Amino acid sequence: MTDLYSTSQPRFPVPSRQVTASPGIGSASRTVVLALRPDSSDEVLEQAIAAARRENAAVQAVVFGTDTTTAPSTSPLAECTKLGTALAEAGLEYAVHRAGPDPAEQILGLAEEHDAAMIVMSTKRRSPIVKLLLGSSTQQVILEAECPVLLVK
Repeated sequence: MTDLYSTSQPRFPVPSRQVTASPGIGSASRTVVLALRPDSSDEVLEQAIAAARRENAAVQAVVFGTDTTTAPSTSPLAECTKLGTALAEAGLEYAVHRAGPDPAEQILGLAEEHDAAMIVMSTKRRSPIVKLLLGSSTQQVILEAECPVLLVK
């Protein structure tokens, strides 16, 4: 007899945060993870494209709206679609994901899942006091990443 009360049963499948992807993303052998804020400079995307070409890798991207770990991050779908178009025009295999409630965990999870060669991440200048009080996704990624992290302003 199955004990239905001691183990939780998922009622609904966990929704995917992937917004867009190229057809060949599943066959990519190497990956660069891109963590991009919509308000970051064009240099971040340029550095990620250069790293992907240098590593002969696909790009797994997360678009996030904030770099605090205390508040949920949202990103408009239009920004994700725009990034997907830019990566397709660059001739790369890619997948673009909306940010979840903890962007740092999502970025680290993608890096671990795809054995990333590198993480390219946009940063935002904040005072040390604000970082101390609110935390920082960037700091968490730097401390916990098992691959090189390239920070671009």
